[in-house]
Amino acid sequence: MKALLVVDNDVVARLASFYLRPLGLDSIRYRDPLKALDNLEEIDPDAVVMSARDFPRHWKSIVVNVRTVRPKTECAIILLKGEFFPFEEAAKAAYLGVNGVVREDFSDRAELSRFQQILKRYVEVDEARVSDRHQPSEWDRLDFAFSHPLSLAPIAGRIETISTTGLSFIADYPALVADLETGAAIEDGSLRVDADILPCPCRLVRNGAVMAFKFEGWDAPSSAKLENYLKARTEREITGLLKK
Repeated sequence: MKALLVVDNDVVARLASFYLRPLGLDSIRYRDPLKALDNLEEIDPDAVVMSARDFPRHWKSIVVNVRTVRPKTECAIILLKGEFFPFEEAAKAAYLGVNGVVREDFSDRAELSRFQQILKRYVEVDEARVSDRHQPSEWDRLDFAFSHPLSLAPIAGRIETISTTGLSFIADYPALVADLETGAAIEDGSLRVDADILPCPCRLVRNGAVMAFKFEGWDAPSSAKLENYLKARTEREITGLLKK
């Protein structure tokens, strides 16, 4: 499946593409909305993600052209807004058939969750490629660490996203893991889930600024503990908000 990205900002485009990939959507990016409009028929996207801040005048033309041939149920359209998005613009977006409007700040976990949930609602996600990914919130106690399989150096960092099948990870010191090749087995990984430290054998499936690991050889109790913890995240967030 294909997602059309019409975004000028490189950072926003990279993040949007990163979070589209686990949903089974390959991104085709345009910086020029007019070129994107010219190639709409050829691209025939399953989803369109467009920056209303970068292109406040052009997004309407693309939405109208998509909606003449594809209804909301066949092609999800998400607008990325900046800090200021007038009510009148939001009303136009709803009238023209936009599926959702979210802030382009993907560091906001609530906005990221909305972004992915909108797509899951309207796009037929390939379940063979994806399980629900969660970005740890301030109310979660989730950490991952492992030893380099060759140098045995301890590798710490931050979990970017996690699911019952794997996680993405940003190492504190990327130079320590730069030599790791895709497919490397991590036999002594450790995953903290709340108060428990679970053995977490896994395999590296992507190296780079954001590493990706697939869990392998997990015992049933550990897997069930993580699954139950992720399912309870909504309750943790509600409890945390009530305490603020």
